[in-house]
Amino acid sequence: MNRLNSDQTVLIMADDFTGANDAGVSLALAGLSAEVALDAEYKSDAQALILNSDSRALPGHQAASRVMQMMQSVLRQHSPAWMVKKIDSTLRGNPGEEVMAMQRVTGSPAVIVAPAFPAAGRITLGGRCLVNGVVLTETEFASDPRTPVVSENIAELFSGNCRNIQPRELPAALAVGTSAFPAVLIVDAQTDDDLDEIIRHATQARDKPLLVGSAGLCEALARRLVPEKHPAGLAVVGSMSEIAQKQLAYAVQHTRCEQVFIDINDIFESSAAHYQETIITALNRGDHCLVYTSQDALARHRVTAVCERWGISRAECGERICEFLGALTRDVLRRSAPDGIYLSGGDVAIAVARALGARGFQIHGRVAGCVPWGYFSGCEWQRPVMTRAGGFGDETTLLKVLHFIEEKTGE
Repeated sequence: MNRLNSDQTVLIMADDFTGANDAGVSLALAGLSAEVALDAEYKSDAQALILNSDSRALPGHQAASRVMQMMQSVLRQHSPAWMVKKIDSTLRGNPGEEVMAMQRVTGSPAVIVAPAFPAAGRITLGGRCLVNGVVLTETEFASDPRTPVVSENIAELFSGNCRNIQPRELPAALAVGTSAFPAVLIVDAQTDDDLDEIIRHATQARDKPLLVGSAGLCEALARRLVPEKHPAGLAVVGSMSEIAQKQLAYAVQHTRCEQVFIDINDIFESSAAHYQETIITALNRGDHCLVYTSQDALARHRVTAVCERWGISRAECGERICEFLGALTRDVLRRSAPDGIYLSGGDVAIAVARALGARGFQIHGRVAGCVPWGYFSGCEWQRPVMTRAGGFGDETTLLKVLHFIEEKTGE
């Protein structure tokens, strides 16, 4: 999962259960932990918490009261950076009453109302909702058995000062609202690009506005918070074999590949913090990261000097290196989620397995003719793992493994 800081947590209020799921799924697919709560007392540390007020069919004043009570309760436990009122893209239910109830609790100085969901044929044009090019009140939603829609004009849902604007007009419009007199901005959107522009302006506002929209706006928020990244693999190469050096040298012809050399002297005298940060940054950027401890064919001869310096045997030195690489891999995976890991050298592979708490290895196949791949069992890490003995393969093996990770992720 891509880790987010506290400035990127999200709270969403939906008016029914399926709508809550629709709002959260894009955030979950983007890599956020997302949970739907059926009551405001639900305990969660999810990055995206979605509340279901189950108020779509209630009278307006009752729906507003429920939303207000739930918001007051949940904000005693959470301080989200982003707050979203999820409404139906065809305006069913009580969107006006619920939105303004949420605004009163949050004190948001501006409310961006953008119910468009272009991927589902729902757009907003001139402040009116259209479904597949047909005005909303001329569609089947106007005769919904439980929550019929009486107007396609979004402004009629809100009392007070509303404006219909284009996405490009948002920067100026967002600057005039206050908590007591919020700017209610009904923003036209006919494409996903329009929704992306709306979110971009919202992120640049001095004070974050209350976002109001359907799953389309939630998807745009997810795209902004967690930009799509390329598949990334983590390779941990502990082998000092000549072929391992050739594979590392060959793999860097990949356009998205960063190498991280670990000086084995650091293993005995400093923490792994700076290595962790470099590796995590590369992976979260969408680059493959190749971690290795041997720069050239002379590395094995330098081990003697290291052992003499620290007063240990070669066997003890090897154990310390493997333990270090195992712990480093474990700590990296706690903060980043590469799409696969490649472990070169038998001692390194078992050290990583133990550090992750794996109880077994489920073999699924072979990559590049000589690299078994599968999944660790008994631990949380459940993405592809490839292992290889130090002296096997040819110079193309590691690059082929990186391509396999990309292809596997694309399935």
